[in-house]
Amino acid sequence: MSNCVAVIEFMHETNTFSILTTNVDKFHAGHYFVGDEIETQFENTNSEIGGFLQAVDKYGWNPVFTIAASAEPGGVVTEEARKEITNQAISQLRKNGPYDGVYIAFHGAMVTETSQDGETQFLIKLREELGNDIPIAATFDLHANIFDEMSQYIDIAISYRTYPHIDMAERGKEACDLLERTMQGEIQPTIEIARPPMLAGCDDGRVVKDGAMCQLLSRASREAKHKGILSISINAGFTDADVIAAGPSVIVCYDELETREGLPERISRDICREIWKLRHVYDLPVPLSACLEQLEIQNLDDDTIVIADFSDNPGSGAYGDCTAIIKSLLDMNVDNAAAGVLWDPEAAQELIYLGVGSVVTMAIGGKTDPSLGGGPITVTGVVTSVSEGDFVFEGPMHKGLKGQLGMCACLKVDGLEILIVSERIQMLDKNIFRIFGIEPSERSILIVKSMQHFRAAFEPIAKKIIVTDAGGLCTPNFANRVYTKIRRPVMPLDEGISFN
Repeated sequence: MSNCVAVIEFMHETNTFSILTTNVDKFHAGHYFVGDEIETQFENTNSEIGGFLQAVDKYGWNPVFTIAASAEPGGVVTEEARKEITNQAISQLRKNGPYDGVYIAFHGAMVTETSQDGETQFLIKLREELGNDIPIAATFDLHANIFDEMSQYIDIAISYRTYPHIDMAERGKEACDLLERTMQGEIQPTIEIARPPMLAGCDDGRVVKDGAMCQLLSRASREAKHKGILSISINAGFTDADVIAAGPSVIVCYDELETREGLPERISRDICREIWKLRHVYDLPVPLSACLEQLEIQNLDDDTIVIADFSDNPGSGAYGDCTAIIKSLLDMNVDNAAAGVLWDPEAAQELIYLGVGSVVTMAIGGKTDPSLGGGPITVTGVVTSVSEGDFVFEGPMHKGLKGQLGMCACLKVDGLEILIVSERIQMLDKNIFRIFGIEPSERSILIVKSMQHFRAAFEPIAKKIIVTDAGGLCTPNFANRVYTKIRRPVMPLDEGISFN
């Protein structure tokens, strides 16, 4: 008889410094699928559930599709949203079963209005429904903030190993392979968690040749060869969350039946020491002034220069409406340039109402918090396209998944095309430009609101990349924030820390 395995996705990366909240509507704007529609939406996609579906085919599982809910990173998840998604998952579980196993796709940095650790909060409710005997496998983003308490509720934990994240399906499949072995009685998995006294580390998880994260992953691969060690995950952590467990962590997933006593603890702590040794390796973005200086000396020919607006990255919960870079390029009278995307639902609706060809003078952007990254700017331009904002990710990130910008329009101001949208989204896929009729490789300058994920799609077409901090919410300048909940002492907020 085939094993009955339930699949759940409840995914959010919470920026606790955001003045916005993440309600149910924000999950629907990301994606929110219930029951059997999940299989249709995720089949043949580079996603964790895509990896789960590969395991279903390989092992002949009887899959039970519950809920797949994911929202763009942002402020804390409201209690209404948490309860609705939790109750929906449990309701779907009750319709089927009994279960041999459960697979969950988490982010690992979800904060709700009632808990710093949204994932464990969800797992507690799940265990109340399912009991403690059914094995649970979970996958996490490389930027997860992992709490110790989570080890009480899951058996298998696997994190991404790439940034940009292009291994989601692969990690989902890896977790499900271990779940199959568990259900067959071959292994008895559990996890060990450790962390150094750091808020920022692992070069933020950037997988750069010979960089800090690559060195750490190589160390993890060597340690994983020990008998009984099933997997080792290294999380760079999420610095935009003021929670106790924010920062780098190590998860060792091991077989209790085969692993030598004390080995998981030794491995996790040794890797933490390695993270500590590499604590000063951190590739910071350049200030906007330096970015503009670099741009001025470039030969703006047919090749493309990509400017990444690091601190206004919606993928880390920033508002996506900062205007400092856009204003600077307009002041420079750039030509054949495009900026994507600027979040301003009010402006998008007005542009759509006026229609293609209209000449418009209006204030755009900077309305959420004008003190960050430039307030609203008044521009005059022509509406060149409007769209309902539906697209499919070309990849490699999220390949095959559907995306949504909401009602949106392109406003061309002199030589700069500005993409104005109704839903916050990180610019990590060329198809986002294409729905506005813009082929990215044909532009001399592209502004992308992203920290690192843009590289997967745009690095192959870029002659030069400039990553800049223009003063948005997600600046890596931690002195601009007040942390009150994180454990102390912690680097770089405190000085004179030693770690043995």
